[in-house]
Amino acid sequence: MDNYFQYNYFLKYKEQITHKYLQGGQGNLSANIIKKLEFKFPKLNEQQKISRFLLLIDKKIEFLEKKHNVYQDFKKYLMQQIFAQKLRFKDDNNENFDDWKERKLSKFLTEHKLKSTGKEEVYSVSVHKGLVNQVDHLGRAFSAPDTSKYNLVKPGDIVYTKSPTGDFPLGIIKQSRVDKNVIVSPLYGVFTPETYDLGYILNDYFESDVNTHNYLHPIVQKGAKNTMNITNKTFLSKSLFVPTDKEEQHKIAQCLMKFNENTTLIEMQKNQVEDFKQGLLQQMFGYLHTILNFCAKICCIKYFLKF
Repeated sequence: MDNYFQYNYFLKYKEQITHKYLQGGQGNLSANIIKKLEFKFPKLNEQQKISRFLLLIDKKIEFLEKKHNVYQDFKKYLMQQIFAQKLRFKDDNNENFDDWKERKLSKFLTEHKLKSTGKEEVYSVSVHKGLVNQVDHLGRAFSAPDTSKYNLVKPGDIVYTKSPTGDFPLGIIKQSRVDKNVIVSPLYGVFTPETYDLGYILNDYFESDVNTHNYLHPIVQKGAKNTMNITNKTFLSKSLFVPTDKEEQHKIAQCLMKFNENTTLIEMQKNQVEDFKQGLLQQMFGYLHTILNFCAKICCIKYFLKF
């Protein structure tokens, strides 16, 4: 029996096996139960051919995962260099832009206080995805029956969640990159930046849990049951060093946009290869096609394996 083939087979059908023999998946498969299991497998030489091909796919996935991690690490370094002003952009005449200034967020973020019109979709805020449709992200709506008091979020607005999330115990700060008006919980703060570009820069700055903690920790008061007491006015009361020249803001934002597009593309490629593998496993181990048909498809999908 080829070990890698066996690993992928049982990985694919782990849930079905445990559900069938362990009354819904509780407990562990004993040796006696395993001995009684019956499965149909191809011959050893076919198993080995399939294993070699699956190993190539897994190496491709591993390569894309490492590449994605490298991009993420470099993004952190890039943001550090930009906000330390060690990396500066030039204007079209190759001249330096004005020095950055320390400004309170209230000077470049404005709370518009607009509410739902009853036509907008309810959105949630995710650490990794930003503003996302609540049903698409969570599987169902968690909004109140009456959303008339929900805050309106326009494209480019900054949203502060005021709720603990994973590595962000003081809340997360995201820009809406949705191309339409949406609504969010009335507990969230919603602010319009003086330029879309500056909002884009702030979003990427606050992707760092360290930057978010350093900004919020002095002004957030933790209450009972881990609730956070902070008004929108207080949220805007602290200062950051930010670029003031709109042309420099635009150049920085364009640089970050291009970088984010490339990172997203790598993630999409990884997801495509993972989905591709799952589809092949389903066809092989479900016997929807014969092993010969499966092997014939290999010639048509070489581009998945190009590094």
